[in-house]
Amino acid sequence: MGSLGSNWQEQAWEFLDKVGELRYYVGWRSASVARCQLIGSDLDPDTGRPTGYTENATVQRIVRDIAGGVTGQSQILKRLTTGLTVPGEGFVAMIVRDSESHDTYSDGSPLSLEDQEQGEFQEWIVLSRDEIKASGSDGLEFTLEDDSKHLFDEERDLLFRVWNPHPRKASEADSPVRAAEDALLEIVRTTKSIDNAAKSRLVGNGIVFVPQEMSLPEQSAPGATPMTGDAPGPDYGVPYAAPSASQQLQDLLYQVGTTAYKDQESMAAFMPIIASVPGEWTDKVKHVTFDSQVAETSLKTREAAIRRLAMSLDVAPERLLGLGANSNHWSAWAIAEDDVKVHVVPVLETIVASLTQFILRPLLEKEGIDPDHYVIWYDTTPLTQDPDKKAEAKDAHDRGGLTTKALRKYSGFDDSDGYDLTTAEGWQELARDKASADVSLIPTLAPLLGGVANQITPPPQQSAIDAPTDTTPTAPESETLPESEPVTQPDSTDEPDTVTSAAVLVFVETFTARALELANKRRRNRANAAQFRDVPIHLAHRNLPAVPAAEVPKLIEGWDTSVPWGAVERLGFTRHTIASWVERDAIDELTKVAG
Repeated sequence: MGSLGSNWQEQAWEFLDKVGELRYYVGWRSASVARCQLIGSDLDPDTGRPTGYTENATVQRIVRDIAGGVTGQSQILKRLTTGLTVPGEGFVAMIVRDSESHDTYSDGSPLSLEDQEQGEFQEWIVLSRDEIKASGSDGLEFTLEDDSKHLFDEERDLLFRVWNPHPRKASEADSPVRAAEDALLEIVRTTKSIDNAAKSRLVGNGIVFVPQEMSLPEQSAPGATPMTGDAPGPDYGVPYAAPSASQQLQDLLYQVGTTAYKDQESMAAFMPIIASVPGEWTDKVKHVTFDSQVAETSLKTREAAIRRLAMSLDVAPERLLGLGANSNHWSAWAIAEDDVKVHVVPVLETIVASLTQFILRPLLEKEGIDPDHYVIWYDTTPLTQDPDKKAEAKDAHDRGGLTTKALRKYSGFDDSDGYDLTTAEGWQELARDKASADVSLIPTLAPLLGGVANQITPPPQQSAIDAPTDTTPTAPESETLPESEPVTQPDSTDEPDTVTSAAVLVFVETFTARALELANKRRRNRANAAQFRDVPIHLAHRNLPAVPAAEVPKLIEGWDTSVPWGAVERLGFTRHTIASWVERDAIDELTKVAG
């Protein structure tokens, strides 16, 4: 159990209920830690640091079963973080309960069928010191979430303490709230002062003081109203003493103040008390209000105390105070990164160290596995990873590291928004879109464009180098040319079959353009950015120096990630054949000297 609780811990819990800024900080920190994940990890034999993963199935199973899985672990992490932040400690308990006498878990949810059949079930809970009481001479009694009680059984249950050791006395707990006690007291005091000033206005709109010769509005005394014909009542000889003016004033103030306090929208909160007055006494009337003005010093003191609190807690001050005039979204992102590294990770390391010591090591020893090689570790990826991956996905797709299908997923589209490349209509739609974006592709895409291509005259392509004039003399007609060797048809693995040549040429040209696009994007840098302006990206290499043929395969790597190989194979061509043609054409283009 550690040392006995201290008075500052009780006050820290009170601050959590009274100071909204502290409540926000504790909620942010506990929610951040709860989003992280517990993982099993090997220890690097050279550095002794966790590697962040393990292939040991036993370690994986032990970590996976903690608190019943990811959902339970998230709740354990959340409440432990609250304990470490406010009183500086929390107690983790694994208790075994009898399912015959309990039909629900401590959170009120019904027992699973499996737990009902087994006759007993386990629960993982986090307790504060106030929820653990002594029972008998040496027993302990836990107060659970549903306010039920559980007697600690040393034979079946487990209880261990997780705490921040104080630098001076390690057995005592320490927390960020402990060091911020003075600032929190100032916030509570000044807030109370401001609140009292506001409440004073609810008593009414003051009173109009008049000379003694004037009369206050008379309040009717409770009693029965006599009716005509009633017999007179007995006269006991007790004279009726009318209340004095001061008593009337006191009663009236109490009645008006009570009404205004209970109903802040009532007219009693706005209307002054009016007294009748002869005309010659009007200049003697004075209106006095009861409200207290909020002192400017109280507002400034509270603001300064909140700033002190922000500087005292384990968090970037901007998270409590807001981003200042010198901050922007880049510095906000840096603040978030620093919060994880400096303020979230230390909490996780404290928690996983205790879980390793009291959970993992004993269970590994029981399994006959050396516990010195493994630890329970954490994964903060859910906190540090940008949930919007569109930019990263587009860049990975352009570099050939991501499929078009995956790009659509990260961009928020589904497969129905893409081209159906399993049908001829899908290929024609793709060809039309490509041709509309770059008219120079019309001749290449003509077989897919069909009759539409015949109605479009593409712009003439200017060659990079003027073709040389043929100066070879023409042979006389009577001269017999020497026999030349017969032209052999290329092997079917080198050129497409004539029956499907048009479709295959479209495939090859389209995929080659994709390969050249990837190569040019990988070659683009600040130095040659000017050569890419106003030039289609797949033609930009014509303005760049030639590259060695050996470098081309690496430059075009990934061009085939979105190739519909099923459609290609249905045309009778293998992946190897198409790939060899694309690589050949890409080498031919990229190894040319720019004109």
